[in-house]
Amino acid sequence: MKQKMKWMTLLLSAMIMVSACSNSNDSNTEANGNTEVVDQQSAELSAIQTETAKLQAETTKLQEAISTGKVDDVKTLGKSINDIWLGFENAVRQTFPLEYTEVEKYEMPIFSASAYDKIDLNALAVTADNLQNSLTVLYNAKETNSSTSELLALAVANYKGYVDEQAAQLVNTTKVFVEAVKAGDVEAAKREYSNARVYFETIEPIAESFGDLDPRIDARLADVEVEAEWTGFHRIEKALWEDNSLEGMDVYGDQLVKDTEELQKQIQSLELEAKAMVAGAMELLNEAAISKITGEEEIYSHTDLVDFAANVDGSKQVYLAIIPALNEKNIELADQLDQQFQVLEATLRTHQTDGQYISYDQLSTEEIRTISDQISQLSNLMSQTATIL
Repeated sequence: MKQKMKWMTLLLSAMIMVSACSNSNDSNTEANGNTEVVDQQSAELSAIQTETAKLQAETTKLQEAISTGKVDDVKTLGKSINDIWLGFENAVRQTFPLEYTEVEKYEMPIFSASAYDKIDLNALAVTADNLQNSLTVLYNAKETNSSTSELLALAVANYKGYVDEQAAQLVNTTKVFVEAVKAGDVEAAKREYSNARVYFETIEPIAESFGDLDPRIDARLADVEVEAEWTGFHRIEKALWEDNSLEGMDVYGDQLVKDTEELQKQIQSLELEAKAMVAGAMELLNEAAISKITGEEEIYSHTDLVDFAANVDGSKQVYLAIIPALNEKNIELADQLDQQFQVLEATLRTHQTDGQYISYDQLSTEEIRTISDQISQLSNLMSQTATIL
């Protein structure tokens, strides 16, 4: 509420300034009405630009703090950047949906990192640079005459770029994971396991559309009839956390690399549609809230929170892609989705230590129920978007 009041105050000030500069002598009612609309639009754009400049300045301070290794300043600035962004993000989302997506992509990781005890300054520097670049684009953005359908098509194309990037990262991190497996280094393989898994979980609905590739990569023991035919991440997960031995895992590692490479190849030629994207996100969230919440997904490693966070992030990318349609047909739903993603992300962050998710078996029944309820609420909201596409 405070953020909304701050924005309204800024907008009112901008409107007064614009009005003072406009010609108020025209007695024609219709002309005056049109002028008022134009003046309000100009005021909104001016207010967005003003707040963007503030965010650029704060991001510059963050970049300086990162370069000098001032961790305490980095944490303070990460929170300050988030406060400024929350103050006008709704206006950006409605006026510049594509630019909003780019800023959101880099702002949220910076805010999340500000809560860590240990921060990877090198990685954060790259994110801060990307945020600064996206803010420059936002500052110079002009209102477009493109139709909602054109904006939606472009947003879906941007989501396809995200999926392609995640698939490429899946291949790269899986190779690193398998190198540790083939070297027989149990501890290194455990560390790399979740690094690879996160990229699969962000695009799991896409992977599920390619026949038997998904089960070859992601099947659990309970999913297969013949254990000898079981392959993929979870086969190696069992070897790492239950058997504590990687003997005989080379063949499964090699097959996993081949399967993720095949998945990447299939994704590259995939044509996405907004309705299918939303359906996939809904299905994924429902699965997370109903079955994954039991701990069945990572039954040996208990790294389920990594999966949940990746599922949420992947679903959020779908939400970001359909914002143009939400702006036109149900802006209140867009607000509700934005708020619910923030609530769920905040809840998940409370279960991190030094930026790493704790073991799932450390959560209480009540904490698990809270996560499940919040994911279910998000799924219900996503289901409402299907009616507007």
